[in-house]
Amino acid sequence: MKVTSVIILLVFTIAVTPTLLHAQSFTIDTLNNSIDVSGNFNGGEIHLPAVKSRPDFPGGKKAWQDFLLSNINIRIPVANKAIPGTYKVMIRFIVGSDGKLWGIGSDSNCGYGMELEVMRCINKSVAWIPAETNRGKKVSFTLRTIVIFTVALNDVVISIL
Repeated sequence: MKVTSVIILLVFTIAVTPTLLHAQSFTIDTLNNSIDVSGNFNGGEIHLPAVKSRPDFPGGKKAWQDFLLSNINIRIPVANKAIPGTYKVMIRFIVGSDGKLWGIGSDSNCGYGMELEVMRCINKSVAWIPAETNRGKKVSFTLRTIVIFTVALNDVVISIL
């Protein structure tokens, strides 16, 4: 019985091992101090390029902060009866290689509708200038935005990091 189990395990291992092994390639660019990594994992292609430039909102960081400040409804926490205090809302999103935003989600859980409001606002954003590799290829890139809500009795102030 043990011998049969060992033989079955060996046959299975030999049959499955080639599908688990995948080629990976590394490109080291000493001039730019970067490494490009490519490979396959469980049938999905993975490419982690060295990024020369991060994504940028048209007009830069100040324009992004102004966009958020002018579009976030700061009355949401008060309308949802938030307890006075300071709330740090962290939202992540992906700027696609085409500049469009997707994968918008929350990394915090302050509640009172604050995460939903910031995500709603980010979803309204125009297309960004996408990230670019050292080789000039436009790639998707994950960013995070932090919005701090300071809630007083009937007043809310926000700041963008």
